[in-house]
Amino acid sequence: MGHWLLILPAAVFLAGFLAPWLCKRWGRQAGLGLALIPLIGTGVVAAMGPQILAGTPVTFQHAWAPSLGIGLDFYADGLSYLFLLLITGIGTLVTVYAAGYLEGDRNLGRFYLSLFAFMGSMIGVVSADHLLLLFVFWELTSLSSYLLISYYHEDAKARAAALQALLVTVAGGLCFLAGIILLGQMAGTYLISELLRMDPVRLMAQPGSTAVLILLLLAAFTKSAQFPFHFWLPNAMVAPAPVSAYLHSATMVKAGVFLLARMFPILSAGSLWFAIVVPVGAATLLTGVALACGQKDLKRILAYTTVAVLGTLTLLLGVGTELAVRAAMAVLLAHALYKAALFLVAGSVDHATGIRDPEQLSGLRRSMPWTAAAALLAGFSMAGIPLWFGFISKETLYEALLGAPGGAWFWGTVGLVGSAIMVALAAEVGWKPFWGSPRKWVHKPHETSWRMWLGPVLLSGAGLVAGIFPGATGAALVSPAEQAVLQAKEVMAPLKLWHGFTPVLALSGLTLFLGGVIFRYLLSARRLGSLFGKLGEWGPERMYDALVEGVLAFARWQTSVLQNGYLRNYLLTCVLFTAALVGWFLPWPVVFPAGESLARPHVLSVTICLLMMAGAVLACVANSRFTAILCLGVVGMGVAMIFFFFSAPDLAMTQVLVETLTLVLFVLAFYRLPFFKNYSSRGAKVRDGLLGVVFGTIMAWVVLAEQTSMSPDRAVSQFYGEQSLVAAHGSNVVNVILVDFRALDTLGEITVLAIAALGVAAMIRLRPTSKNRGKP
Repeated sequence: MGHWLLILPAAVFLAGFLAPWLCKRWGRQAGLGLALIPLIGTGVVAAMGPQILAGTPVTFQHAWAPSLGIGLDFYADGLSYLFLLLITGIGTLVTVYAAGYLEGDRNLGRFYLSLFAFMGSMIGVVSADHLLLLFVFWELTSLSSYLLISYYHEDAKARAAALQALLVTVAGGLCFLAGIILLGQMAGTYLISELLRMDPVRLMAQPGSTAVLILLLLAAFTKSAQFPFHFWLPNAMVAPAPVSAYLHSATMVKAGVFLLARMFPILSAGSLWFAIVVPVGAATLLTGVALACGQKDLKRILAYTTVAVLGTLTLLLGVGTELAVRAAMAVLLAHALYKAALFLVAGSVDHATGIRDPEQLSGLRRSMPWTAAAALLAGFSMAGIPLWFGFISKETLYEALLGAPGGAWFWGTVGLVGSAIMVALAAEVGWKPFWGSPRKWVHKPHETSWRMWLGPVLLSGAGLVAGIFPGATGAALVSPAEQAVLQAKEVMAPLKLWHGFTPVLALSGLTLFLGGVIFRYLLSARRLGSLFGKLGEWGPERMYDALVEGVLAFARWQTSVLQNGYLRNYLLTCVLFTAALVGWFLPWPVVFPAGESLARPHVLSVTICLLMMAGAVLACVANSRFTAILCLGVVGMGVAMIFFFFSAPDLAMTQVLVETLTLVLFVLAFYRLPFFKNYSSRGAKVRDGLLGVVFGTIMAWVVLAEQTSMSPDRAVSQFYGEQSLVAAHGSNVVNVILVDFRALDTLGEITVLAIAALGVAAMIRLRPTSKNRGKP
């Protein structure tokens, strides 16, 4: 079965690449055909179930880049199994839904391409065994989600939201890369399956473990929209409804939670795990429900409740007890089912009415019966009504928080407040638009096609079935995931619908009561939520906007200073930066070894150097181009003489040819140039002269330091001397190095010179015409 872990994402990627062609060929039926791929994938994953439930993970290994120690290594245990079923199962329904939601859209093929690229990337994230392979898929989810969020790219808000999501998640991706590299170096392996078998206490006791913990937490927090990085997720609601449903239920925003769960056996051994993860999760939960109260858009309400649930999952994993991990897996499953259904319902309502404000929606059950039924069932699960799996997940949540190792009642109160507001919001999105008196519509709403109500009905019905049979659901999905997270061979007692009259049951009843009160006075809560919304304008999102604007302002300033169009400024910057960088690292003073001194200079070499210095000074003060060129020629010919004097005749000949050709070209170009004029002020000349002296001094200093304090490595020169004639059939070592050992380098230089020559030739051939004369 292991090879399917490679075939499955490859097949999904291939289907995505074929999607544009299939949409052109099959039209509206292409979505149904493409849905077969994740549907078959769901069956393949389900076939892995018996092996995974027996406690044996499904693995696959293939050498990808063995010289770098990187392989196509995949690993699927109970945690991966749960996520794979959600990704492929919900992906199938979203694909079918999109066929109806985007019917007639000319960019439907592009949509499916991005969707399947995203689906394949998520499959890779939850099944990769190699940390670097996981990083590749991790970043692919960011890139593909950028394309999905910006699907309506003509809208400036869509482009801004997609860019915001990309910048935040990619910034976290950089932290992720740094963290896994440090972790791999600490552990001596990049395979997750091997990391999970190590002693976590000893591993997290090593130097650098705190940096690994913080970096990986930042990666998870940015991906799963934890406070203070939560703002990008609601803004991503500009994407089409099927994208929102898929992002929020089982894929991208759950990737950070998956990382926390996957690395839980290792990172939870760190002393800062509880101190960081639990407060961040609680803050995210409260922020999500508070901001959701002030929203007047179904999708944004659902988005902020997703933020709240993601905070709940992080809070539970931070608590880290067996009960908390079980509750996290149960909440994850329940949320995936009801949230995907509700997002698809919101899309159907928008598709049928063009309205997403719940205050303007009422009585839709008569015109949209199937959608109304799905919304009601999903809303019951979201509210935690008995018989639905959302009730069971809420019960396990309270039980876990009340058993937290520190501040149990405080964290329990946080969970109670969040859950009560979730009840009110569930009624707002799942009940209010469909019940009550029908409104007067300009265009009477109608039920959507079966492609659009099938997914919500199946998902919301699954939440009810899972709640009626919690034992089977827990044994098949929750317990294997719990076992994988805890790395335990045995798990706790199975999930039950009824535990008797307990404090947890009392909290559940109190939650429903408080939720009803909040819903009854939701307008007041909305005003309170609006206050939080206004405060949020000065929160993390405002900081993000200020940071982006600051970066852009700095870039504009830097461009105006460093790239102002003046070649002399470019040269000045390069020379100044090089001088400062080289001068900083050079030793001072230069210490000569005992018994050594500088060789006595030869009279001829001193004379040549003086002539070169005089030529350079005269070139700077010359009042005509011809004089300046002749003075530069003196410098160039002096360099050739130095080469010849120190037994480098080939270099000397090359220098003579270059100087001669340069002089000829300059003279030929003189008559095309305007009259000579001095544009530099006296101060600029003094500045440039001083900089030239400093730069020349530093270069001399480099040579002197190399001659006195560095021992030359003879291995390289010896290699070239030995192999020049034998391997390259040339006795001239310099020529052999240029044309054989460094052939590609020389080819590149020749190519650059050829391109430059073509450009110069094209400029020389330009002639002003009567039409463009005088134009810049």
